[in-house]
Amino acid sequence: MLFNSLIFITVFLPLALTGWYLLQRLGNPAYAKLFLAGMSFWFYGYYNISYLWILLFSLILNYALSALFDKARALGLRRVLLLTGVFLNLGMLFYYKYFNFFIENCNFFLHTDIFLEKIALPLGISFFTFQQLSYVIERYRGSVEHYGILDYSCFISFFPQLIAGPIVLHSEFVPQLRERKCRRLSAGNLFDGAALFILGLAKKVLLADMLAVLVNAEYNNIIYLDAPSAWVTIIAYMLELYFDFSGYCDMARGIGKMFGFELPENFRSPLMADSVKDFWKRWHITLSRFFTSYVYIPLGGNRTGKARQCINLMAVFLASGVWHGANWTFIVWGAVNGIAVVAETVFPKFRFRAAWLNRLATGIFEVLAFSIFRSESLQQAALLWKKLFTGGNTGMLIGISNVLQFPENYVLRKAFELLMPEYVNIVYLVTLAALLVISIILVRGSRAQQWIEEKGRTVSGLLCLATLFTWSFISLSQVSTFLYFNF
Repeated sequence: MLFNSLIFITVFLPLALTGWYLLQRLGNPAYAKLFLAGMSFWFYGYYNISYLWILLFSLILNYALSALFDKARALGLRRVLLLTGVFLNLGMLFYYKYFNFFIENCNFFLHTDIFLEKIALPLGISFFTFQQLSYVIERYRGSVEHYGILDYSCFISFFPQLIAGPIVLHSEFVPQLRERKCRRLSAGNLFDGAALFILGLAKKVLLADMLAVLVNAEYNNIIYLDAPSAWVTIIAYMLELYFDFSGYCDMARGIGKMFGFELPENFRSPLMADSVKDFWKRWHITLSRFFTSYVYIPLGGNRTGKARQCINLMAVFLASGVWHGANWTFIVWGAVNGIAVVAETVFPKFRFRAAWLNRLATGIFEVLAFSIFRSESLQQAALLWKKLFTGGNTGMLIGISNVLQFPENYVLRKAFELLMPEYVNIVYLVTLAALLVISIILVRGSRAQQWIEEKGRTVSGLLCLATLFTWSFISLSQVSTFLYFNF
């Protein structure tokens, strides 16, 4: 089920909220928790029921491992349980996400002819696997108790963050689930949550999906691009990905707030970062936190000298690349970011004096890096980079803007087609310029939560929210999935 769908907004969410708060009135919180877990399983299984069995198997497996830690007193036995948990979780992730990639590379490099299986990637498996892996590791360390099955089920399956994050830690969710005040209906939480949801919905529907029309069309026609159109395409993709994922996370946090939960922030104006290292402190914050806690620090972090620190940083970014997908483009993307962070670590004073130049340089670097991320293959990425730097100018910018045919510019397009057909391309160029300018202004502006606190309850703020919701709701006929569902 998608947040940006009619059934979710008009049926599922109202039903889930009503049931959650009505069942709290029974006194025993178990009924509300059972209801919340059941609704979350419905949400996950709605798209494909077979995915639900994978989630349930993973949940029961990790819950059983957690229970065994209470019976294992010897350090050796606890280590065996930890290794078992890591192996089973990563093994499941490997099979569904990387098995065919591994076989393809074996066939290519070893000249074998191993048959590829048809394996469907379960939605959100990277997210709920990492969430459970962190819990198993903390159980081994003895820093967390063995939760009851209802608490654990709600923690893993809570539907707002189940499919595309943020990656929530047990310490951020379970205490809230158990706190009585979090189970009371709050008008403030409902308003703030709904406002955050609306802003996230608008990011997705009114910006990301519109930018996707151009990006998807031109990544299928790279051979025809010139330099200006290639640059516009990769900039549009960077903005599309930002608004798509940031919009999802805003909606997730907004829904969580409506239920009385504070989910962690995943974006903090990343496109205003003044270094690549700073970018990764702002972009997909919960993933960076996971890799820092469970890869970087266990490897030694920055405690064992500069050389070892650089190796540890590269390990983190290569792991991040692999996590994002089974393709060499993701691995190269991770390596490129890792090399940049290592360079900043080794040469910390190699910076421009003007802050805006550092932000510009970082932005250009990430736009180029994410152009590899979006490519279907390294060959396609190489062709795209060739176009970026040697593509010349053939006037293709007008051609790529002609795909931007939306209901929003329909009247203007038709008026020009009837009255001044020779100038109709101006409508498309203006649409493209407006999309890019509005997007850049928004990524430089206030974060959604900050805007709500400052302006959300003013008359102009309420009018803005009402307009955005109405506009987005009308546009739901063009529903599309979120990009991070693929990761």
